Amino acid sequence: MTTRFRRVGGLARVAASAAAALTIVLVPGTANAAAPLPPGVIKLQDGEPCPPATLCLYRDYNNRGPAYGIGAGYHVDLRDLPMSGGVHGPTAANEVSSWVNNTLDVAVLIDIDTETARPLYPLQSLQEPPRTNDTVDVVRWA
Repeated sequence: MTTRFRRVGGLARVAASAAAALTIVLVPGTANAAAPLPPGVIKLQDGEPCPPATLCLYRDYNNRGPAYGIGAGYHVDLRDLPMSGGVHGPTAANEVSSWVNNTLDVAVLIDIDTETARPLYPLQSLQEPPRTNDTVDVVRWA
């Protein structure tokens, strides 16, 4: 009988450890949990084409590097999008060099530092010119 109780006790300890591990993984705000993306945002692979009805932003020229897609109508602060390898910080703010607007709406690219807003018209792409490269902080929709 003693062996039986030890096994049950051992199983109980294993189950408790597993439950504790799941709690660590599932509780928001823990070091192991990845921060969720804002509503309407998807992560794209390097060089992945921009899906329909999406505004895509790429860290590098020629639609390369880390990238995200923003659904039409979703206002997004680029400081909420993690982006590795940038020169201005760990987020997409002030890091985007290529844009593709595959929506039927006007996207407004906003630089909050200079209080400048520029339109990106439907079904158009943009390779940022040197003076506005790596300046956009926020995306809104007209």
